[in-house]
Amino acid sequence: MERERKNNLMAVGPDNNNQGPDLKALGLNSPMEVIDILGALKIDGQPVITDDKAVLDPNLKAQSVIKFFNENFNMKPNELPNLASVIKNDLKAGRLTFEA
Repeated sequence: MERERKNNLMAVGPDNNNQGPDLKALGLNSPMEVIDILGALKIDGQPVITDDKAVLDPNLKAQSVIKFFNENFNMKPNELPNLASVIKNDLKAGRLTFEA
């Protein structure tokens, strides 16, 4: 029982390298997918990515997304995969839709 509990915690908690949650366990394929999902959002009518150059440059895009969520919601980078996972699951289930 204790071993089962420990394995479940490891799937959703930080991995052994202390680099954040297990993306596969959250239903995400890569760190860039996290950035892509969050970067496509508009929050209170404002886009997360405001710089057109950031859309094409992956490093600048990641910096913009991390900065936005840190400044506006005080979220650390290792918390972003959890948010992206919820958004992805809600999109798949039809609870959220993208506006054009």
